Amino acid sequence: MYPFEPPAIYLHESVCRIPAALARAERMLAQIDGPEPVVVDDAQLDELSHASRWDASGVRLGQLKRTGDPALILNTFRWRTPQEAQEAAARYPHLKRGYLLGTGEWTYRDGRATRKTHLGVCQNAWELHSAWGCLHRCDYCDVGNFLNLVVNLEEFVERLEGLVRENPWCRLYKYDNHTDTITFEPEYGASELLVGFFARQAAPAGPDGSYLMLYTKSANVEHLLDLDHRGHTIICWSLSPDTVSRLVEKNSASTSERIGAAQRCQQAGYHVRMRFSPFVPVRGWREESEAMIEELLTRVRPDLLTMDTFKWLEPRVIGDILDLDLWDDEFRGYVEQYAAMEPAQRPAPIIPQGKQVFPHEARARVYRFLLEQVRRYAPSIPVSLCGETPQMWEELAAELRMTPEQYVCTCGPDSVPGNPLLQQ
Repeated sequence: MYPFEPPAIYLHESVCRIPAALARAERMLAQIDGPEPVVVDDAQLDELSHASRWDASGVRLGQLKRTGDPALILNTFRWRTPQEAQEAAARYPHLKRGYLLGTGEWTYRDGRATRKTHLGVCQNAWELHSAWGCLHRCDYCDVGNFLNLVVNLEEFVERLEGLVRENPWCRLYKYDNHTDTITFEPEYGASELLVGFFARQAAPAGPDGSYLMLYTKSANVEHLLDLDHRGHTIICWSLSPDTVSRLVEKNSASTSERIGAAQRCQQAGYHVRMRFSPFVPVRGWREESEAMIEELLTRVRPDLLTMDTFKWLEPRVIGDILDLDLWDDEFRGYVEQYAAMEPAQRPAPIIPQGKQVFPHEARARVYRFLLEQVRRYAPSIPVSLCGETPQMWEELAAELRMTPEQYVCTCGPDSVPGNPLLQQ
């Protein structure tokens, strides 16, 4: 696992009652350079969360100016009924965020609703979680100053069987978008358990069954290379140009390190995907993107690429989160223009009417540039959009060869091997 020096370590008392969870906690603690763990119950954890402002949502790491590692909580899922969870949330109001209450093991992404509420095309799916918080320090991220890590993973995997059985329409399960789990491996052991679970979903012949998708910016992949995945694990990297990977996505793997990790995983038989996401428009973004794509597509052959521009942030606070002195003048100008406007007067796709930060025309130029570079090296690789507007899909329909009604994307429920749209 990554070197880890948390300023404080808390062990939820429920961990001590589950032998496998306690063994996992002890295995991880042996590799962590931090203070002695303090055993806490829900009431004590609620007080800590309130005092430390762990329950403050929407604050980005660039605003917190976090320079070190987060506080660590080793926790469990408690498998409460909906009524029990509601009652516990009322008793412990500062544990509602980050799975601190021991709930939230899988969540339903209502992607279709975002098309109406935020003008973004997305698909419904189930997503898996066992942690909140990260050892990376990406300025735009909102995970805060704590890492809540669930350690009763054997029970998590045992109960996952029911979710998969009851939802045959969902064939791809993303794990995990509130952390980067492979940074905790191999000590955490989630990769081995989940890769093994989804390997058992493979049919004796053909591409049937459900698939796991690991979601990462890390190059910590050695623990994955010898696992018996049987082709039922997809690994997806968020890939950014060099300046962004170093100065914005702090403590993450560099661009070249991510590409090298993807190459090793592809050689080990994993399906590999890449997201050019989020596009952060630093100076020289064209030249750096061109170099990134050349290195990627001369070393790795992803089954899918997706594109996504920086979004979901109110223009008036972007300057507090990101260093705009790094930015391309054109894109900095858009942020300053919208920040000076009354929100209700901004164009429809721009926050708060939509979820975008840059105007349609600028985003389209970015996508066309990235597509042009991809087609130079890999004309047949499927390229898709993430969370974009119907108008953008319409404009790029000819280049993408997909539509908002029929497309594959990084974590779509049927975006799995065998889908005709993934044929290269």
